[in-house]
Amino acid sequence: MGRDFFNVYAHEVGLDPEGVELPDLAAARARAFASAREMACAEVLAGHLALNHRIEIVDEKGALHGTIHFRDVVRVEPGEG
Repeated sequence: MGRDFFNVYAHEVGLDPEGVELPDLAAARARAFASAREMACAEVLAGHLALNHRIEIVDEKGALHGTIHFRDVVRVEPGEG
């Protein structure tokens, strides 16, 4: 599939300078999903969570192949009682 880059759009923009070679888009999406969950957890531990933050998967030419929003990797439920 080629090299995928995982750019983070959160409080600041973090462009992935190196990327990684993965076998297919499913693997790239799984990696972005796991990374978004880790980042969302870190935000919660810091006392906040911005559900509109995201990771964009792009190829070497800059073509967008997918977006994983933090809102897509966590389920927020109202508490009982």
